[in-house]
Amino acid sequence: MHVGGITLDLNWFLQFIFTLFIFALGALYLLKNTASKYFEVDANFDPDQPMPSIPTPTPIDPDLSTCAVCSNPASKKCSRCKSVRYCTSACQQVHWNAGHKTKCKVNSAQTASTKPFSGVALVPASGTSKIIKKPRKVLFPYDEFVKLFNWEKPGFPPCGLLNCGNSCFGNVVLQCLVCTRPLVAYLLEKGHRKECTRNDWCFLCEFQTLVERSCQSLQPFSPINILSRLPNIGGNLGYGRQEDAHEFMRFAIDTMQSVCLDEFGGEKAVDHSSQETTLIQHIFGGHLQSQVICTNCNKISNQYENMMDLTVEIHGDASSLEECLDQFTVKEWLHGENMYKCDGCNDYVKAWKRLTIRSAPNILTIGLKRFQSGRFGKLNKRVSFPETLDLTPYMSEDGDDTNVYKLYAVVVHVDMLNASFFGHYICYTKDFCGNWYRIDDCKVMRVELEEVLSQGAYMLLYSRVSARPSCLRTSGTQGKDEQKAMKAEVEYCPKEQIECVAGKETICSPGHSGSLSLNGSLHSEIPRCEVESSTGMNTDVVHGHEDGDMVRFKSNSSVSKEVSFCENESVFPD
Repeated sequence: MHVGGITLDLNWFLQFIFTLFIFALGALYLLKNTASKYFEVDANFDPDQPMPSIPTPTPIDPDLSTCAVCSNPASKKCSRCKSVRYCTSACQQVHWNAGHKTKCKVNSAQTASTKPFSGVALVPASGTSKIIKKPRKVLFPYDEFVKLFNWEKPGFPPCGLLNCGNSCFGNVVLQCLVCTRPLVAYLLEKGHRKECTRNDWCFLCEFQTLVERSCQSLQPFSPINILSRLPNIGGNLGYGRQEDAHEFMRFAIDTMQSVCLDEFGGEKAVDHSSQETTLIQHIFGGHLQSQVICTNCNKISNQYENMMDLTVEIHGDASSLEECLDQFTVKEWLHGENMYKCDGCNDYVKAWKRLTIRSAPNILTIGLKRFQSGRFGKLNKRVSFPETLDLTPYMSEDGDDTNVYKLYAVVVHVDMLNASFFGHYICYTKDFCGNWYRIDDCKVMRVELEEVLSQGAYMLLYSRVSARPSCLRTSGTQGKDEQKAMKAEVEYCPKEQIECVAGKETICSPGHSGSLSLNGSLHSEIPRCEVESSTGMNTDVVHGHEDGDMVRFKSNSSVSKEVSFCENESVFPD
């Protein structure tokens, strides 16, 4: 075909016209559907007829409403649905039997479903809908905790969790908590929901649901109800982002502690010493002791602080967990710019300092400080760890066989080229029957203990062989009256007590000190009696002999969400 001296292919031309026609129809259909969302399309309007005016609603006087049965004026309404009125009780009975009892249920359900949804808050709301319990000295009886700790039911094998997008860090922590015997025993035997006082989202309620589903489900499921609420757990955590598993574990434990305190009116309503008697403190809580000895007057200063976990250095020649704990509890020489302000000498002097464990927790969480070279470096050195751990050498006083622990969970960070800014988390957990499993999100595989002990661990979870004899409130502490009396005395010890033992206590650099976790930061310098720790805990420094007759300290187990992780850089896995 020739058009204006140009030769055109007829078939190609017809196909082009047909294609344009199809595109035009599609565009018209799309435009119509879009417009129908905002305008009334294809309405039949009569151009000769004026647009009807919108009638103004007339206010209805409730006293002039009519009865739903006889249409007479009625002032009484249904006490359940509040939507219908009656003039007499007889009319209400007739209407109820005529079928209103079914509609009334529907209306009440609809009314309940119209409750506005509260968005994600950075801090969990503290509003309560149930009666708040009266605070007491011991919030959760320790004898009941011991029963939970010795829970003898066989439990259940782990169930995989789906990856919700960069959520492997949360999955491994949830799996470790699911195999923590006293916590699971409490949620399955007693339960938290009926005790919960929060109106909105609650981590412990959602975790109870996850535990119940884990013991019943045979297929992996999504923990999105928890992971989508990360800002409620930790202020700097975000859904969909790569986060640090150890950091998430700390925030999760602290959030559960806050939930327990809310049952008694919150942190401000509960005495500091009683805050250490919650279920979460019975499980994860312990005490650290920082002892400083003045080399001039030999005065001893002891500082106690609550701990929820330990973070140990793995640098240097340390190749085993025991050697890392030796580094954590080694004596440190305070001198130079890091000299100690002694109250007895009233001057800055050289002194010895040592961190030890005063009261070991029932569940011990240890973090290996692999990410200390910034975001782009990771220490991948081999650090061996035992299945059975004895904490007696690292205690403030000689312990007994109750300080023996058994390994039950290991968190591993798998990386590429020793990078800390990306990677993947997996974990190994032991069920209550003693079987070990390798969990990689939704993949669960049975393994042997030898494979577990050969891993490059990032976090280790140990459980006591037998529960601690008493709770933190009564374990080697005294009351306020004794504290005042102790403060009035100045005690000294002979010089022989401050000499280092060869092979055990060495002189360290001023910058080296035991790195404590988020829930208990002990500083190298203790120049005042009243010390404000980095976790917001008020701690009294007291003086006395080395025999352990020390006084009670004020502790606040609820940790501020604004924490500087300058010593333990977060790792961001896939």
